[in-house]
Amino acid sequence: MRSLARSLTTLLVLALPSIALAQGGRLAGRVTDEAGKGLADVEAKLIAVETGAEVSKRTNRKGRFSVAVVHPEYDYEIVLSKEGYVTVRAPVKLKRGEPVQGSWVMVPGSAIGGVPGLDLSPEEFAAKQLAVALYNEGAQAFNADDLDTAAAKFDAAIAEDPELEEAYVIAAAINWRLERYERALELTDFTLAAKASDARALGVRYDSLEALDRQAEADAVLDYLIANAPVVDTAKRAYNRGLAHAKAADVESAIPRLEQAVAISPDLAAAWGLLGDLEIARSNFQRAIECGDRLLEIEGSRERGLSLRHRAFEALGDEAGVAESLRALAEIDPDAVMNSLFERANDLFDHNEPDAAAKIYRQVLDLQPDNARAHYKLGLALLSAEDTSAARGHLERFLKLAPDDPEAPAARDMLTYLQ
Repeated sequence: MRSLARSLTTLLVLALPSIALAQGGRLAGRVTDEAGKGLADVEAKLIAVETGAEVSKRTNRKGRFSVAVVHPEYDYEIVLSKEGYVTVRAPVKLKRGEPVQGSWVMVPGSAIGGVPGLDLSPEEFAAKQLAVALYNEGAQAFNADDLDTAAAKFDAAIAEDPELEEAYVIAAAINWRLERYERALELTDFTLAAKASDARALGVRYDSLEALDRQAEADAVLDYLIANAPVVDTAKRAYNRGLAHAKAADVESAIPRLEQAVAISPDLAAAWGLLGDLEIARSNFQRAIECGDRLLEIEGSRERGLSLRHRAFEALGDEAGVAESLRALAEIDPDAVMNSLFERANDLFDHNEPDAAAKIYRQVLDLQPDNARAHYKLGLALLSAEDTSAARGHLERFLKLAPDDPEAPAARDMLTYLQ
C-alpha cells in the first residue's frame, strides 16, 4: 500500500513550465480582436529604446508571433500595426534565458475620429481605445506576476467596454488565482453567455466551483469539458478529480475519472500509475499489468511501470512475471530493489510469516545467487518454517560466502544443533 499512498500525493498543476533559453531573450505574443479571435498578418515590431534597433515578425493565422533578441537587458517597445486597426504601442521587459509571454488587443479604426463601418461616435471609440489600453496594461502586469494590478486593470477595461470579450476570461483566471472564486464565476458567466463552449471559461468555472466545494456543479462542468473540450488540461482535471475520489477511498468513482484522463491524454503517466494502483487494490490484476505496460511506453516512467507490474504479478502468483519484472527493476537501480526486498522480507519474518519471507529472500537470490545475507536470512526463515534440510543448505552457503560475518558464529551454532 506504500505505492498507493505515494500516488495519492501527486496532484497535477494545469500551468505548464516555460522552456529556458540558452542565451538571449524571447517575446512570445498573441494579438486578438475584442472578441478574443486571433488577428493574422499583424506586424509586430520590437524596438530597443536605447539603440533604436528593431526586429519584426508578422502574426500567424492564430494571431501568434515570436521574436528573439540578443540583449534582453535593454528596454523595449512593441509596436503592433495592421491596416484597418488602431496601432498599439506598449513597453516590454524581457528576461535572459527564458521567454516572456505577452497578449494584446487591437480594435478596428484609426487613431483619429470614429470607427468606419462600426457606427461609433468619437466618444464611444475613445472608450474602446481606453479599454484596450487598460487591457494591455493588465496583460503586462499579469506577465510580471502582479496579479492584483492585473485584476484591477481588467476590471477597468471591462467597465469602459463591456463588449471586450477577451478581457472576461482572462480576468476570471486571474481572480481564480487570487482565490476570488465568486468573482471568477461572475466573469465566466459573461463569456459562456456569448459562447457556451469556451473551454478556457469552462476550465476556470470548474476550478472555481471545486474551490467553493460546489462539487455537483463542478462535476457537471467537467463532464461537459470531457465531451466537448478533450484537451490536456481537461485530462489533468479529470485525473485530479480521480485523485480526490481515491483519497476519499471511493475507488469505484476514482477509476472512471482516471480512465477518462488517459483516454484524452494517453501519455499522462500519473493517471496510469494511480489507475494501476487502484486496480490492484480491487484485485483487477490484469488491468494493473496493462497500466504498467502503458507506463513502460512513456518516457521517464519505466521504473514506475515495472514496479506496478511486479506488484500485480506477485498478487497473481505469477512467478515468471515476478522474476522478469524484478530483473528489469534491478537493471535500473539494483541497490534500491535489494533494499526494498530485504525490508519486505524482514518485516514478514518479524511478524511471524516465515513462508512469505522465504519467498522474497528467494527472489533476492534469483537476482544475486551469491548474496550471503540473503542465504542467512532464508536459512532462518526456513528453520522457522521447520524445513531444516533446506535451512541447513543455505546456512552452509552463507558460511562459505562470508565466514567472517558477525552472524557467522550464530550460523555455526545452528548447524551444530541441526546435526
